[in-house]
Amino acid sequence: MKIVFPESVKVCLWSYDVEKIDLSNTDHRFRVIHNVLDIGMNEAVIWLLKTFSEAEITETIIKSNASDWSKKSLALWSLIFNVYPAKEGRFT
Repeated sequence: MKIVFPESVKVCLWSYDVEKIDLSNTDHRFRVIHNVLDIGMNEAVIWLLKTFSEAEITETIIKSNASDWSKKSLALWSLIFNVYPAKEGRFT
């Protein structure tokens, strides 16, 4: 599923070619959710909450590595969604 991302979301995906992101790909969905939650501003987060289900967002947090998040973002989203990454780091 190709999508035109709002500018506020594109900023969160600065290192990716957004024209090649396909939201039918689970890896792409994971990356979009993670990046927006980790570095996105209010407008990007609102878009995310309208685009993805709460279940998919919480699953993304759980499947991620805690070390891949900024500490403040992880603390906020873990509190809001009441979940925490299953792994502390890439090798644990």
